Amino acid sequence: MEWAARAIGVFYVLGGLMLLYQAWLNWRLQRALAGLVAIPVAEHVGDGVIVLAGVLVMLSGATLAALSGWAVAAFMAGWTVQALYLLWTDQASRMGEPEAFTCRRRSIHAFAGYTAATGLVLCLPMTGVLG
Repeated sequence: MEWAARAIGVFYVLGGLMLLYQAWLNWRLQRALAGLVAIPVAEHVGDGVIVLAGVLVMLSGATLAALSGWAVAAFMAGWTVQALYLLWTDQASRMGEPEAFTCRRRSIHAFAGYTAATGLVLCLPMTGVLG
């Protein structure tokens, strides 16, 4: 069971790095387009939340890979930020655009996977895997 927990942890470290890379690309694109197009404040807030979620996902993966007891708190914090972000984007997004619908569906699928991993992490202290 320890090897599976470590593998899941490494997966989420890589996932967090991908989120941070995506935020970096968004910021570069926004900076390049700033003179041509007005960037809504909601876009800047969304990118900030993506950075926070990326850091929390990476931290949760690192603590799980290390089999640390802090993995429970890190996964719960990451889950909370992601849930709040999905609720916020539901209100702030332009759902009439087909690409917005596709991205939203992918985000929900990723959140479902993170929810399953969080549930697993919540069970690991009872099995003695997390110290």
